[in-house]
Amino acid sequence: MSLTRLVGLALFAGLLALLTGCTSSDATGTDAADSGVEVSTDTETAPEITIPDGDPPEELVVEVVVEGDGDEVKSGDLLVADYVGQLWDTGEEFDSSWSRGEPAAFAIGAEQVIAGWDEGLVGQKVGSRVLLVIPPDLGYGDEESGPIPAGSTLVFVVDIRDSFSTDDAVGGTPVTDLPAGLPTVTGEPGEEPTVDVDGVEAPTQSTSVVVVEGSGDPIGEDANLVAHAVQVSLDTGEVLASTWEETPLSLPAAGLPGLSEALEGQAAGTRVVTVLTEEDGQGQAVVLVLDILGSY
Repeated sequence: MSLTRLVGLALFAGLLALLTGCTSSDATGTDAADSGVEVSTDTETAPEITIPDGDPPEELVVEVVVEGDGDEVKSGDLLVADYVGQLWDTGEEFDSSWSRGEPAAFAIGAEQVIAGWDEGLVGQKVGSRVLLVIPPDLGYGDEESGPIPAGSTLVFVVDIRDSFSTDDAVGGTPVTDLPAGLPTVTGEPGEEPTVDVDGVEAPTQSTSVVVVEGSGDPIGEDANLVAHAVQVSLDTGEVLASTWEETPLSLPAAGLPGLSEALEGQAAGTRVVTVLTEEDGQGQAVVLVLDILGSY
């Protein structure tokens, strides 16, 4: 099961936000011992989960199986996590990032995922393995959702790989020898850029150009990126979308023309200008300025 929620424009359709469409609640977690669920502790392998016989707990259960030593996850962060989801009643696995071979990334604490995730994962530390036993009112309630029957209690084991905040920024060094015809991008590396498209002609081919070389951790080859973005109309100069006051976005490096090639050998803190043709820009020529915060 892969449930996608777009943040901003449909252009960023690679964004994942797991288990959407549910409202928040004021319920609080109970003592972990109430669940009786057993979970393996090796966070480098998919968790082994043993669900006991009997009725499930009626309230949210949050158990830190392994506590990480990273930063605490804050409400509104983009959370990067591996997870397995099972049904309490049958033990059937209905979703797993492990089976897809890569973590998922989604905004947490922002009502973009089911309430049990928002309530159970905000405040946990990066590197932790967390057990969530989620009652129906904090999951899907009385509605069926794909392989999840109505009224189901859900059992998740979540491995928190990383977390990126709205105010995260990584510095870098501006590139001085840039090709002609690019939009003018001003603003210090690590701060929201301003884009001037005056005199820039609509391209015949979409391109991506590095304008700031980052100084952070290396960007993985063909990785999923975490970035702040500004999108501007090439025709009018109007800012169409920006993540700088919101949760950073996640997108595959291969999701934009020339982006993977431009980022080869680069690091977090890199700023890339992508100019898209009308066809690639879904009906209008646009400029995207991406500030790469990290990769996974």
